[in-house]
Amino acid sequence: MTDETLVQVTDLRVARGGFALHIPKWTVEPGCVVGVVGPNGSGKTTLLDCLAGLIRPAHGRVRVLGRDPIADPAFVRSRAGFMSDERPLFDLNVGKLLQTLSGYYATWDAELVAHLLVRFAVDPAARVRELSKGQGTCVRVIAALAFRPAVVVLDEPGTGLDLGARQALLHSVLEIARDPVRSVIISSHQLTDLERITDALLVLRAGKVVAQGATDSVVPEGQSLQEALLQLRASGAEMSA
Repeated sequence: MTDETLVQVTDLRVARGGFALHIPKWTVEPGCVVGVVGPNGSGKTTLLDCLAGLIRPAHGRVRVLGRDPIADPAFVRSRAGFMSDERPLFDLNVGKLLQTLSGYYATWDAELVAHLLVRFAVDPAARVRELSKGQGTCVRVIAALAFRPAVVVLDEPGTGLDLGARQALLHSVLEIARDPVRSVIISSHQLTDLERITDALLVLRAGKVVAQGATDSVVPEGQSLQEALLQLRASGAEMSA
């Protein structure tokens, strides 16, 4: 692994009940947006939870910024931002919540937070329990971006977002990707959005890698991402969730 590689996964194996995930080899380099795609139950969230140190693999090696997220969670969490709608928020007003979170990060950028609150049209005085699902998603995204992490991992960030909020999200992702030392990993069913912004794709089906590489190599010229996934049998349209 080079010093610049942000994420490295080697022979990762995870078993959860009757489900098994196997990623032989996968890396994420700086300055790119990587999409993780596949139908429900393909292993996308399991993989992202391994990067966050929430799941201990049965076998293999996971490194985020050169560190094991299980063995060195404080280092990884201080330099990598993780967003998932499955993770709860403290029931405070939004401004107080973000102020509380700022105490955990030396690199927290209050000006960036103020900018993102405006971009996502979130009222900092609103109580978390009163937020819509889409507004809650926006707050989680802001928290993941606020300390300017080197790696941003977004698990279904488009959930509940209207068109304006989705456009704001895509704009924020592209801003990060323009930084040559940072990268974004994003799992989403919003395939049109992913096709527009990703540099590379990892395609999963039933816990196995069926394609990976540059987006234009995974998606043949003249096809959409949806059409490419249908050919790979990695679209929810032809597989049960």
